[in-house]
Amino acid sequence: MENKKLLYAIITYLIIGVNLKIFSQEKNISIIVKRNNDKSVDISYTKKVPGSYYLKLELINLTNSYSNGYNGVINSYRGNLLHLKPINNKSSINFSYTFSYTMGNNKAKIDSLFTYTLPIKKGKKVKIYEASFLGERYFGSEKPLNWKSYAIRSKEPDTIFAMRKGIVVKIVDDFEGNSSPEIAYTSKRNYIVVEHDDGSYASYKGLNKNTLFVKLGQTVYPHSKIGILENFGGDYYKLDFSIYQLFFTDLNRKNQTLKSQNSGLKYITPYFLTNKGVVILENNNEYISELNETILFEEFSKREIKKYLKNPNDFK
Repeated sequence: MENKKLLYAIITYLIIGVNLKIFSQEKNISIIVKRNNDKSVDISYTKKVPGSYYLKLELINLTNSYSNGYNGVINSYRGNLLHLKPINNKSSINFSYTFSYTMGNNKAKIDSLFTYTLPIKKGKKVKIYEASFLGERYFGSEKPLNWKSYAIRSKEPDTIFAMRKGIVVKIVDDFEGNSSPEIAYTSKRNYIVVEHDDGSYASYKGLNKNTLFVKLGQTVYPHSKIGILENFGGDYYKLDFSIYQLFFTDLNRKNQTLKSQNSGLKYITPYFLTNKGVVILENNNEYISELNETILFEEFSKREIKKYLKNPNDFK
């Protein structure tokens, strides 16, 4: 049985590696080139999805102008990147270009002392498990920097809640539950990713299909409902959650291997508000989820606080 589980994990992990290389560059960002009457050129972008993206634009065989291209973080749905001026006003500027991008802000200043709430209902007790990095254990893959991921198991399909205010920047809601007792690992799990104000991200993986309470681009708040836990392995329901940031921006995917494909992320060991105070979660320990107005209002605007005090249900 263990060999069967491991074989399944190996096959699944290899599929993940292939998919990362082939499909990681979805057409979420497009480049627009506009040639002006004065021979100058404006290069801009459009972005279909919310959130921060690191974008690298390289100009190839550029003539009649000077530019080092563009490297930076874009947040808006559209914006300007470069304005090229001709050296010779009577001649056109010629070039080709290539660009690549990845979700995240590599220059974000992360608040490592920020206090999060547990992703479960206030007052509920839960045991926390630290999740190992499967790729390093079985395949020799390079573990992401400061790897830290947690898991919660439940006998019931509990509701999952947001741990911090942020914007929903990614949703996967394609897969049915994994009720087979022979499953050791699978990439086919529904999840959402929330981007926080400081540039960090929270991943909530293990949500039942068609049970999400959020949509792409929506703002969530501490203890906003996110979704319902999915069945995993037949005997229990499981959530995997983690906090991380983009660490560096090597977008040369041609040279990326199964060993190095995950190393662009830096994981954060967060502090959580619990019945034991504000603590770093420890493996195999039980905690009760807590919430107070100090934590709730930490990143609220004055307008949001006023709205909450008038109608708290709008934030659940």
